[in-house]
Amino acid sequence: MTVLPATLPEPDGVLDTPRLAVVVPARNRRESLPRTLASIFCVSRTDIEVVVIDDGSADGTESYLASIDDPRLKWRRLPAPAGANTARNEGAALSRAPLIAFLDSDDAFRPGRIDRLVSFFEENPEIACTIDGFSDISPSGERIHRLPRVEPDEETLRQLLLCHCIPLTNSTVTVRRAAFEAVGGYDPDLRRHQDRELLLRLARQHRIAFGTATDVLKYRSANSISRTHAGYIKGLDDFVARCPDYRSAGYASILSYLTVRGALKALAQGHFSVALAELKAWRRADNLPGGLHVFPGYFTGRRKRHLLAQALDQLPATTSAE
Repeated sequence: MTVLPATLPEPDGVLDTPRLAVVVPARNRRESLPRTLASIFCVSRTDIEVVVIDDGSADGTESYLASIDDPRLKWRRLPAPAGANTARNEGAALSRAPLIAFLDSDDAFRPGRIDRLVSFFEENPEIACTIDGFSDISPSGERIHRLPRVEPDEETLRQLLLCHCIPLTNSTVTVRRAAFEAVGGYDPDLRRHQDRELLLRLARQHRIAFGTATDVLKYRSANSISRTHAGYIKGLDDFVARCPDYRSAGYASILSYLTVRGALKALAQGHFSVALAELKAWRRADNLPGGLHVFPGYFTGRRKRHLLAQALDQLPATTSAE
């Protein structure tokens, strides 16, 4: 175990030169973090590094990390919560490996994922980033989300991302360090759609591949941002502000669909106070459509998105990480 100082020290010779870094942002995840780290440390290879950024936790996460005796682990505690994206960027900057895999602190890797990632990027030097499918674990059971069986060009990938036609979660993103640094990493001011926004920037300059594996376990914990409907509208508004494509006529109905469904989800599950708060946030939004025309646009956008998903010959489209 190593507590990171201001600059990352050179390894003491116990470990091999790292080929892949797993970056884990953690805030108040003392209960789930052992499962997350165990899914990485079960790998016997010594050419990986695990960097955990404790994002100002107040639940004993720091003392737990201090108790771990594994030379592959390095960690740093931020003095105050700065957000998961800042923690991810900090972890990436403090790691050394040419490949960076991200893993949220309530998720886990299935056995074999790390070996598969290292081999894939060695065999495909032209690929800068991959995203994979995952298993969504919740109290109601397990649901598998697979990616489309296509090799998307830049424009197709952009369309799929903007229309929310592919299942995403940060824990399935693996990227070459050079590409990650070239686009500036994660946007530290974005609380939702972080993975989607990062991929849109990467796609402008680099090749991204869809993986066929589903070797990530996505656990739905009570404090997962993607689990709650509260804040959906504000998150979507911030995301749209960064994506000028939505201002074109071709995406008008899609944006109506994405906007309306946030309030509808809360209503459908009986979260009436959340739905009311989301409606108020909608009225304050700077980048989302308003007026009565948004409702017919919702149905048009939903149909357009469904047809796009069908054309990909994929399972019904899902957007598990909002």
